[in-house]
Amino acid sequence: MKSFITIAFVLVSSVVVMCEPPNPQIRQYIDECNKEHNVSPKDFQEFNEGKLSSPSEDLKCSMHCFLIKQGSMDEAGTFKPDVAKTSMPNDDKFAAAVDACKDKTGSSACETAFEIAQCIMSHK
Repeated sequence: MKSFITIAFVLVSSVVVMCEPPNPQIRQYIDECNKEHNVSPKDFQEFNEGKLSSPSEDLKCSMHCFLIKQGSMDEAGTFKPDVAKTSMPNDDKFAAAVDACKDKTGSSACETAFEIAQCIMSHK
């Protein structure tokens, strides 16, 4: 379950880390993207807990950044569900969440990343 939450944000979007991610590279991507986009640990944690009522553009773009680094999204905001699923290859629940959320879109690449991450996290 902790891994699912981690990858979800991380398919995040964040996502996703009140718990330690199973892969140190994922933690590094999250930290780098949050720093690059000025996302505070508090905002990131509140997003993970579903308590952030009004996410900033910076948070949305941090999720986009993470998905790019992780390989699940390109710069234009095209989501790559097959790549996302390989991050947790033996987790059918995660794969089902990716399938349910893969067609979410937003008005920008950052918004699309956020919509997908939020959707996947809602399936945890």
